[in-house]
Amino acid sequence: MKISFLLFLIAIAMPGFAQTKSIHPCAAMKKHAYNDVAGKPTVEDAREYDYDVKYVHLNLDVNNLNTQINGIATTNAIVIVPSMGEYVFELTQQITIDSFKFNGTLLPVTGSGYLRVVSLPQSVTQGTSFTAVTYYHGAPSGASGFYGGGIQNAVSPTWGAHVTYTLSESYASRDWWPVKQALQDKIDSSDVWLTVGAGLKAGSNGMLNQVVNLGNNKSRYEWKSRNAIDYYLISFAVSTYTDYSHYMHFDNSADSMLIQNYVYDNPQTLPFWQGELDSTSLMVNHLSGLFGRYPFWKEKYGHCMAPLGGGMEHQTMTTLGTFETSLIVHELGHQWFGDNVTCGTWSDIWLNEGFASYIEYLFEANFHGAAAATAKMNSVHSNVMSEPDGSVYCTDTIDENRIFDSRLSYDKGSAVIHTLRFVAGNDDLFFNMLKHYQVQFERGTATTEQFKNFVAGEYNINMDTFFNQWIYGEGYPTISAKWNQVNNQVTVALSQQTSAPASVSYFNTPLELKLKSANGDTVVKVNFNAANKTFAFSWDKNMNGITIDPNNWILNKTGTIVKDPALAINELQASAFVVYPNPTNNFWNVKNLPEGCDMIVSDLSGRVLLNIQSGNKKEISIDSKSLPSGIYLLRISKAGYSSEAFKLVKMH
Repeated sequence: MKISFLLFLIAIAMPGFAQTKSIHPCAAMKKHAYNDVAGKPTVEDAREYDYDVKYVHLNLDVNNLNTQINGIATTNAIVIVPSMGEYVFELTQQITIDSFKFNGTLLPVTGSGYLRVVSLPQSVTQGTSFTAVTYYHGAPSGASGFYGGGIQNAVSPTWGAHVTYTLSESYASRDWWPVKQALQDKIDSSDVWLTVGAGLKAGSNGMLNQVVNLGNNKSRYEWKSRNAIDYYLISFAVSTYTDYSHYMHFDNSADSMLIQNYVYDNPQTLPFWQGELDSTSLMVNHLSGLFGRYPFWKEKYGHCMAPLGGGMEHQTMTTLGTFETSLIVHELGHQWFGDNVTCGTWSDIWLNEGFASYIEYLFEANFHGAAAATAKMNSVHSNVMSEPDGSVYCTDTIDENRIFDSRLSYDKGSAVIHTLRFVAGNDDLFFNMLKHYQVQFERGTATTEQFKNFVAGEYNINMDTFFNQWIYGEGYPTISAKWNQVNNQVTVALSQQTSAPASVSYFNTPLELKLKSANGDTVVKVNFNAANKTFAFSWDKNMNGITIDPNNWILNKTGTIVKDPALAINELQASAFVVYPNPTNNFWNVKNLPEGCDMIVSDLSGRVLLNIQSGNKKEISIDSKSLPSGIYLLRISKAGYSSEAFKLVKMH
């Protein structure tokens, strides 16, 4: 019943819903219908970079029947250029500016389109703080349905509630308040005051400081946030809500946090969704364990209902059309990946949407089991590979349909993050990296390059190739295998063809292979770093087949798999290598080497630590003094063949 209900809402929101290509509900409602909203990659005018916004106070009179807004917007900022002679901001021409004050002085406002310009009587020097106050009113008109502008009004087709709400991502804040739309200039603190009529409630960011009875059947909801926030995450929603709230407790702590939900006051709405709403606390605790405590716990987390075909991760109070658990956890995940750490540019949107989508997979794995998680990742891979090309990194930020492309920004981002976890080699390293990322960039922004360099530092490996192929590059590989077994020696010849060879000729990736036998299977991990590469293993079971990437770590298709009796057995397997002393505390000697081979020393996760070329030497000494004590693996390769792994032990 609830699935049909969600599909009904999405079908209303998206005329093309019947297409084969999967569209994430979070993506669907973020694609604004009108084109001019996506007509720029950054701010409207470079002069907006002359100042740094510190505080915003929005004092708005709104209702739930239309988009009429009467407002006073106060911006406190500081000049960051040597001299600022004009104050420039953005606001739609559908809104009338009644008056404007700069440091208390009335000044005229000029401009066209979305650009508003105030010529200052005297230039303001670098480091000087100022206050700009804009008095305005209007009734901005967005497109009908769920693809409207930054402020919208609609009626829930299921519950009958009239709602006015904001949806500002990515360029639509200027539809309802005077704004500097720059991702990397987070607003240090904010207040949103909402005056509404009798019987209405108004939700927004941060804590509800107080509700003031103004008389004349008017009340003012005063919301206060002291966390840094990006411009597009400031929001409000007004309707005939009921407040369904409770306090949750964090695991292994006496600390608690308010979970505040504004749900339609239709008597059937809350009972229909109450179970899902009650699960929010469980989700907060689970994600806190993975990524560090919910970043805005001293304020709240919650939801406002609005007639959407999805959700929008407004900081501390997500706007949702329904309370499907996958949608709740996706938008909750954004509080870490999108709100606490926001994409540095719209090209980096995958750092928001890819992670929130991967969190859906993590939720499935933890609460619904391995089979559900496998089905989720299979669906993600299928959607990504429904077309041959396209990069995770968004190269066209003019087109919001590309920014919020479900296949690339959401699903391919999620799939590549899963591979990044595989590259880590163990979950402790991967999740600790993400916790550290949240701390390193908290209350700020991160670009793809910053994230790449951060991962490289945490993993202690160069990530250039991974990002060039999987993030900036396009497509995916189709991997084929030939195999043969003679006695206990197994040879596997892998080959790959890429779906977008002009972008990526081959993918350099770790890869699991499942060797299959009637007496049991085994999984081996190889470094598939060429278009064609042959591997050899010792295995004492009678092999009857092979599975490529059995645990679905890599975005790929399986090509042909055949047993090839003509496939040569790796000459390296027949060599009588000798490694001594082993264990050691200084060095290992390796003798009986064939000429021109490579010796690769890695840790147990597969991370390469040493790569030594033998040249024409038959015996090589490997210096172990720089390595900490522990167990390592040595593989010897030549001409596309690789030996089985030798276990090396380093002592104190």
